[in-house]
Amino acid sequence: MKFLMSHLTSKQREWAMVLLVFGLLLAIYHGIYGRFFPTAQGTLGHDMGLAFTAMLDGFIWFTKNGLWEVPWFTPSFCGGQPYFADPQSGYYSLLQWLTFITDPLSATYWTLLLFASAGFFGTYLLARRCFDLALPWAILAAALYFFNGFLPHRAIIGHLGYPALTLAPWLALALLTPAATRVSTLGLGLLAGLIAANWLQSGLTTLMLPAALSVALLLLVYRWRQPWSADLLPRMLIAVGISVVLSASKLVASLAFYGHFERTQYLLPGFDNPFALLVTNLLALFGPSEAAAWFADTWLVNAQWTLFAHEWAFGFTVVPLFVLFRARVLLRRRTGASATTGPGASNGRSTPGGIGIKVVVALTILAIALLPLALQFYTPAYNAWLKALPLVGATASPQRWLIVYLPVLPIATALLGSLALARQGQLDRAPRLVFSFILMLIALNVVDPRRYYYEQGYQPATLLAAYERLAAGGAASHRITSIGLTTPADAGEGLANLAGNDVMIAGVSQAQCYNPSFGYRLESLPPAKLALGEVLTERDGLLNIRNPACFVFPEENGCQPGDQFRADQRAEAEAFVSYAPFPFKKSRAQRLADGVTMGGLLATAIFLGVAWPLWAWRRRRGRG
Repeated sequence: MKFLMSHLTSKQREWAMVLLVFGLLLAIYHGIYGRFFPTAQGTLGHDMGLAFTAMLDGFIWFTKNGLWEVPWFTPSFCGGQPYFADPQSGYYSLLQWLTFITDPLSATYWTLLLFASAGFFGTYLLARRCFDLALPWAILAAALYFFNGFLPHRAIIGHLGYPALTLAPWLALALLTPAATRVSTLGLGLLAGLIAANWLQSGLTTLMLPAALSVALLLLVYRWRQPWSADLLPRMLIAVGISVVLSASKLVASLAFYGHFERTQYLLPGFDNPFALLVTNLLALFGPSEAAAWFADTWLVNAQWTLFAHEWAFGFTVVPLFVLFRARVLLRRRTGASATTGPGASNGRSTPGGIGIKVVVALTILAIALLPLALQFYTPAYNAWLKALPLVGATASPQRWLIVYLPVLPIATALLGSLALARQGQLDRAPRLVFSFILMLIALNVVDPRRYYYEQGYQPATLLAAYERLAAGGAASHRITSIGLTTPADAGEGLANLAGNDVMIAGVSQAQCYNPSFGYRLESLPPAKLALGEVLTERDGLLNIRNPACFVFPEENGCQPGDQFRADQRAEAEAFVSYAPFPFKKSRAQRLADGVTMGGLLATAIFLGVAWPLWAWRRRRGRG
């Protein structure tokens, strides 16, 4: 090993160290979370029933229609419903595309590992290149973000629309990395825009605002230390423009769909005791999620639904608190040594400008940081005001806004730890100190019992067997034949007595489907004359299947949300239940948005496939 390291450059040795640490952490991460996919009892999280059937539905559509046909609607659930227009759908995501080559369980676990790994390297590069942290502290920041409990515990339960959130450090990196040329500015802005567009397309739509605020916090912490680059604003405008262009089609469709199904009927829970509010959120960020859930259940008021442990899984363990405590002790013992530069220190680029700018930045950071807590505070009058706000009033889980802290807390922890050592002139202690913190981080993650997650009861075996049959050729002939609640006892091997959304694998569209877009108890699903039975049965001039275009474009198609296909639309209904496109009318805004997105995709492909490589080649040639 010494011989090998001696023949490497300093940059190569640094990356060798990073990759070695990452490999060890990934092995431990797999040892901790791999046993939940599935558990020893062969079970998965309760919401996997929704996630896996949606993934299987997307696989059937892809098999029948290829990648370029947009899955506007699906017959698999609710007697027919929108698919692409549903903000929580994620057909255009890595998770769904992995099911084109492997089963949903493997796709889910590979997605978890890939995005957690992306979060590690994104945080490391952000800490090293933008915040000038020394190698040990950059590794600590990356390890903290890697082991944060939000992504893995959500994945265990079956909330699979959140993996792309781990790209927040990459988005900040794209906005903060110095750009030498205008083409570099354009390329970095494009990268940031692609990440934001992926958030929208992969189902993170309902948390876009707190996700954006998490990146804003990173930018503000950077600005508190040193000025932004002159091209930050153009880069941000490019990113916003690219994300809107590439997501215009889904945004317009989702707004049209949700315009008929606003979810404002649920109570907004909160804490009327400030102490309980603070303790619960501290437990959520630095303790086991089960402890936070127990404490919340004791003190939460105005709660219509129980917020289980996974809703409080944001934990970094107590390691950041230990780092901050250690930093405070070192700063109090300060001997008068000034901050130094050199190996292991930040590069000393702290030239933040006037005190007025620092005060404004600090106050803005404080305002954003307090927002998740403010949304969870309760008094009757204040709660009524919150319910009247857009987006906030439609949520029943305000604690999800804690994602604002996820990218910035590891960076802030490492920054303060590094600052304390630098001011004490003890930079040589950083590797040993960081090593002890990482060992503590690993130990606390290993010993967390996670009983709630072991007790999940969804049985995936039947659905996974169905995937194998469909992947072996069965998808080509699969269709929805009836509306039902369960499958009959004589439905065939592996298909008897199914319930929930799983009945779709037997060709049954679940009448009492599980789709939060219609409410947790389908409160917003319009009534219809659907009957349990064959989908193409005609009664009173209507077929026994909904026309899903009526959910999104009712005026254009001369119907109301939830209406069924008419008898004279049998051909369209036949195509729909066979997972084939059928003709329907779109709004003018939707047609325009479709054109904008297609044009944006083409322009992006040309830039990435032609313009960017040509520029890079000419630049290298010029240097040569």
